[in-house]
Amino acid sequence: MKPIWVFDGKPPDMKSAELEKRTALKKAAEEEKEVAIAAGDMERAKQMAGRSIKITSEMMADAKKLIELMGVPMIEAPGEAEA
Repeated sequence: MKPIWVFDGKPPDMKSAELEKRTALKKAAEEEKEVAIAAGDMERAKQMAGRSIKITSEMMADAKKLIELMGVPMIEAPGEAEA
């Protein structure tokens, strides 16, 4: 058995409402994280930090480079990876 790593491509237009919802949830989590930090509630801040993670293009490039260096086959899907 040989693993293959598949990266998502451009999401379909019909998913735009869901992506906007996710962006709003991440923004709210980021704001709640800042409130928790100000209150000294590091456990809550840690939870909210996990919900507000943003994957940058640099992170994706680094992940792809690492996968390539490990010799794992990689596919960049034209749309969502599941398809």
